[in-house]
Amino acid sequence: MATAVFAGLATLDIAYAVPRYPAEDSKTQATGQFLGGGGPAANAAVTYAQLSGQTPALVTALGTDPLARLIRADLEAHGVAPHDVTPTGTHRPPVSSIVVATEAATRTIVSMDGAEISARFDPAQLRASDDAKVLLVDGHHPEIAIGFATAARRAGIPVVLDAGRWRPVHADLLPLTTIAICSAAFAPPGTGGDRDAVLDHLHEQGVRYAAISRGPAPMPFRTPEGRGELAVPAVDAVDTLGAGDILHGAFCHYLVAGQQFTDALRDATAVASASCRYLGTREWMRHPIPRSR
Repeated sequence: MATAVFAGLATLDIAYAVPRYPAEDSKTQATGQFLGGGGPAANAAVTYAQLSGQTPALVTALGTDPLARLIRADLEAHGVAPHDVTPTGTHRPPVSSIVVATEAATRTIVSMDGAEISARFDPAQLRASDDAKVLLVDGHHPEIAIGFATAARRAGIPVVLDAGRWRPVHADLLPLTTIAICSAAFAPPGTGGDRDAVLDHLHEQGVRYAAISRGPAPMPFRTPEGRGELAVPAVDAVDTLGAGDILHGAFCHYLVAGQQFTDALRDATAVASASCRYLGTREWMRHPIPRSR
């Protein structure tokens, strides 16, 4: 079975590269395009597979729609074993439409988040995590996230939370979380998004290790030993799409490989930063894997 389980969202990503963001009501010739599976948990699982050479499990909601077959084929081609909790579902999986402005190295995303998909938790689904050494949840498909995180916590398996923006499910997930790696947009109620207040809130909820990803800016973190900050490698960025997802997948790989929190975070940051040199979330895999030291 899988040494790592990723539970959460899988989408179909369609990305176009243009020098700068198009004007409203205009037509623009793209300079490049990317089509493939996406979503926080899915991209993290692909990253884990690439770095580890192992086959992680992705617990998600795909269904029978033709677009779901595209996502499944892409995941399997990149070494991920999808476990579909909606195998007979007729829903259409979320599609993310992305414009990458390469001169500014920014991306604009229009997407659905899967909230309309009914993904129920069944304890039988936990067979996917029989041999897991780490579980990552992204907060999408809340019943699945809580069911798997509860079981992992009871089994002593580290639970890594990819916290993008605050969702109601986080109130239940944080007490089950071992490690939280948050975006700068993650703002639990009462914190105002202040980084120290966010780290304090996570600590108060029982999260032992936490960090806040802020793009190229230094990454603040908190451990049981205290606070710190990690520098982020400078790169000539072209596309930041999926960099946070890649950070999470790489972190899970280095954690399972035996690294301590800060070392795993440092090496994962090097991989995520390097991925920004290329369009899409897969091209970085064709190049040497960077290490922080």
